[in-house]
Amino acid sequence: MDNNKAKWLLENLLFRLADRDDGKQELPGIITEAEQQALSAAIGALSTPPQTTPEEPTDTLSLRARAPVASIVAEKYSSGDSDALADEAQEAAVESEPVDGDVEIEEPLESKDDEIEISLPSFADEPVSPDFRLCIDFGTAMSKVTLVHDGAGKDGGDEIRVLELGEVAGQDPSDGPLELLISSVYISNDGYVYFGKDALEVSEQEAGDGNRQRIDNMKRFLSEDGIDQVLSDEFNPTSVEIDYRDIVLFYLVYLTWVINQCSDELGYEKAICRRFAMPCFEVGKARQYSSMLSRMLGDAQVVADLVAEEISEGIALDKLKLICDKVQEKNFEYSFVGSPVTEPLGVASALVSEDGAANNLSMVIDIGAGTTDISLFRIRVDSNESVYVANQVPGAARGLTMAGNYIDRVLVQKILSSAGITYQSDNYRRIRNDLERKIRVYKEELFETGSIDVPLPNGEVIEVMLEELLQSQSIHEFQKELRNKIVEVLEEVDDFILRTAPRKELVLVLTGGGASLPFVRSMVGENIEARNISLKTVKSHDFPEWLEEDHADLENIFPRIAVSLGGARENVIVPYDQQNMELADA
Repeated sequence: MDNNKAKWLLENLLFRLADRDDGKQELPGIITEAEQQALSAAIGALSTPPQTTPEEPTDTLSLRARAPVASIVAEKYSSGDSDALADEAQEAAVESEPVDGDVEIEEPLESKDDEIEISLPSFADEPVSPDFRLCIDFGTAMSKVTLVHDGAGKDGGDEIRVLELGEVAGQDPSDGPLELLISSVYISNDGYVYFGKDALEVSEQEAGDGNRQRIDNMKRFLSEDGIDQVLSDEFNPTSVEIDYRDIVLFYLVYLTWVINQCSDELGYEKAICRRFAMPCFEVGKARQYSSMLSRMLGDAQVVADLVAEEISEGIALDKLKLICDKVQEKNFEYSFVGSPVTEPLGVASALVSEDGAANNLSMVIDIGAGTTDISLFRIRVDSNESVYVANQVPGAARGLTMAGNYIDRVLVQKILSSAGITYQSDNYRRIRNDLERKIRVYKEELFETGSIDVPLPNGEVIEVMLEELLQSQSIHEFQKELRNKIVEVLEEVDDFILRTAPRKELVLVLTGGGASLPFVRSMVGENIEARNISLKTVKSHDFPEWLEEDHADLENIFPRIAVSLGGARENVIVPYDQQNMELADA
């Protein structure tokens, strides 16, 4: 473990000591895995103290100057004597103040620019195989990656591997399916950047002052045009100025590092074609963000190679920023980065079987955390006639900024209102920040159990009922806007598409983290009018039949991984051609 991080973790243990009624102190809460590693590292370092020389500088201060504090923390914590831990560690901190000769200061990072060697990864010149590919769906809440190897599965079918990103990242089943990687970034008080589960843990440890926040929803800044917004002090307590574009790149570096670990374990080389999923944007924005994300994914691989030893345990913000800037200045070309896939298009590709039959007009409604993406497809599959198409109807794609994050904000406001807390309240910012850090957990529990009790930092406990939330004006507004957007899409297409819809039905394909929302599913069975044509809405199968036999293990998480799974398959989506569709229907 990095010495600076171990030092910070040990100091944080001291900071967390709480006074007891009897005048003594105790260490409340759990001891995280990282803190246990820091204690072990301190014991190990003291058992075999390193011989430092002027030619061999340590990270910041020599271990000799830090050793007494680490020694006392390790010994007293292992004996359970928390009072001695507090008193003697503070004494040792004073006694071990560095004197002349004890301190070895590193050069400022900026002076080491020339020492950072930046080059294309070794595999960049290798040919990219057309037989297998990845699709990366980095999400506002969770990220998913699927690898598809054509013809490498059972009976000559495709091999489908949904990468267990969470396992590599140290998540456990209580954090959710291991195929879903927590998409969080946190900058600590001492200027280190943490990702995923570590970001959650460290942000909770530093939540005492009530003014610190982590970034849980970076992807929404693509949809809300906030990519160039500079992070405020509550997100970035350092003097290093960064914007949300930097945060997106930082997270992609981490995600790339995790992907590399997974692909290595599966025996695949890094020279894999990497497609990536995007929300539905208008043409100009789609072109802009497609180019930006394509370059970022390539840059992320270069940076991930340079910081591979540090990225998983926290890395200094100034160092990460410097390296990312240097890599971006190189303006490399990356042959291993593939084309973007719109999220609804990825879902449509996941639905189509290569040896089945289907004939319908389908609307994919992908309800993520940051956006709800809608797109219309005419699907025709007939294995006897060798017809395998899911035609995306031109102009029939829209995005809605109401999604999972919107419900989070509604729930936060519901809790604050029930507690009688307004922006004028003295503890408003502290309580709101605490809710925003934990709201996803509260929301999931609420939709699973029907009610929750939410403890607030001021000691109050607020009960929230699911039925009351769903009856709120804000949720009704979401449902109304979603229905209006569906009608808007249908009104924009050629009425030929609607007139020829098989059985006069519109099949709703609900995917994403919000696919099970009650007010979304309540639209099924309704009639929708557009262009003086009435279509009855029916729901698609929750799990495609073509996956049931060989990939039944994916059923429970299919709505969450449909985009990455479909995006990684060999293209079954073809450009819409009205004449060919007329002939096929005939």
